[in-house]
Amino acid sequence: MRQLIGKIPIKYRNVTEEIYLAEYVRCQDCQVVAPMGIEVVTVRKDGKAKKIVKHGWYCRAHGADYAMRAQGE
Repeated sequence: MRQLIGKIPIKYRNVTEEIYLAEYVRCQDCQVVAPMGIEVVTVRKDGKAKKIVKHGWYCRAHGADYAMRAQGE
């Protein structure tokens, strides 16, 4: 299960970071399996198609910056 928290536009054209709240993720920073974590998907949109550029998973502590930025915008 995953739930969209928000989207963060970045400086490149048609590229956004989609921030999700996800179950059972392994953090890329500390390698701990967390029951609830943050999933970050960097997507480039070409017309109607989406292409995944980068995919990342973080525990709540390491992904807090992404979650705060997504909810703040």
